[in-house]
Amino acid sequence: MKEAKSSSKKGTASKKSVEADKKTSARTTQSSNEERAKQPEAKPAPVAVTTEQPELPATHGKIGIFGGPKDRGIKPDDKLALPTGPHGVYERVRTLNPKSFYCSMRWNYHVHHMAPEDVKRWWANKKLRITNSKTGAAIVARAVDYGPHENTGLDIGLSPGAAEALGVEAGDEVDIALADPKLALGPK
Repeated sequence: MKEAKSSSKKGTASKKSVEADKKTSARTTQSSNEERAKQPEAKPAPVAVTTEQPELPATHGKIGIFGGPKDRGIKPDDKLALPTGPHGVYERVRTLNPKSFYCSMRWNYHVHHMAPEDVKRWWANKKLRITNSKTGAAIVARAVDYGPHENTGLDIGLSPGAAEALGVEAGDEVDIALADPKLALGPK
């Protein structure tokens, strides 16, 4: 206490320093709050819905086109999400033949009494019937991947060959249904 009384100049300087720190802190807090207010609020993470059995994520929606050696939206070593190769091997996206008939959707891997890997195997190479909503042209394609990303607004990804056979471009709408597993891939 004696030191504080004897150095009143030091005490005054300390008080000014503390007050300056408080003002700086208040400005920093205010600018941080302003920055947070400018940023969009973080969306809560989607809750995984568990279903009784695997089911199509959509029966109607917009398409995207993906895969093959010319697809630059992916890295050369990116693998497919479903084990479509022999013995459960995950193929690389760029090894897909763009003229073949394959597709991707945002499959729900949360199914009662099934592990996510079992659900992936269930969807792997599953056949889907995709129909052009405007012309009625239809194809059968095999499920090979997960996507397109939900931020794109697209519901199903198709191979360039499948899109060409349907006469559709990215963003066009199609109808989607499970196909008979005995049907051959291609136009119907």
